Amino acid sequence: MDHVRVKIAVEAGAKALHESIRDRHQFRWENMSEAWREDMRAYVRPAIKAALEASDNLLLRSKPATAVRPRLSSISP
Repeated sequence: MDHVRVKIAVEAGAKALHESIRDRHQFRWENMSEAWREDMRAYVRPAIKAALEASDNLLLRSKPATAVRPRLSSISP
């Protein structure tokens, strides 16, 4: 599994969870300590990895074997 994709998804998941459960008087994600943010990342990481793995498996089963992968690098003019 792509580690960059997992890192980005874990960060987004941790931030979304924090923002959805915090009280109005609590700090926003950006103002929390790095230790707090790392704890939230560790908490959501297993669920995020499982969701990405399930998504990858579903996509593999639903695509024909001859499918062409999209280009990920930019095309110069």
